[in-house]
Amino acid sequence: MPTSQSLGDTDVAQWPDPLRVSAAAHGSQVRVVRRRLSRWLQGDHLDPDVVDDLVMAASEALENCCDHAFHGASASGTMTLTAHAADATLVITVADDGCWQEAPTEPGVRGRGLAMMRELVDDVVIESGPQGTHLALTHHL
Repeated sequence: MPTSQSLGDTDVAQWPDPLRVSAAAHGSQVRVVRRRLSRWLQGDHLDPDVVDDLVMAASEALENCCDHAFHGASASGTMTLTAHAADATLVITVADDGCWQEAPTEPGVRGRGLAMMRELVDDVVIESGPQGTHLALTHHL
């Protein structure tokens, strides 16, 4: 089971130990969580281009938590990133405790995040319910 880390911790779980980081679902926290993931992925077990793709996909998922999971400017919640590798598969999950919002039929210049994630990783699975949304990004090692 992944060990939870608060953002004040200086130690980050090291590959292949599972990573779990929770933060307030605010845009200012995305960069901090993204850096934790990037440090966890570093090493000689993954190609640097794969690391970049995984971090970019996870970053987009975290941004979606901040932008879409909570109604109204005063609403806020928590986003949690977990990552683990097992059985030749790396899974990064991003979860929030907000409410799923359907994409607009005409997204304009926005609304391409899920398509981008699908291009960067092998599989994207989204589950949502009353307790929030859970997005899993899978990369086959």
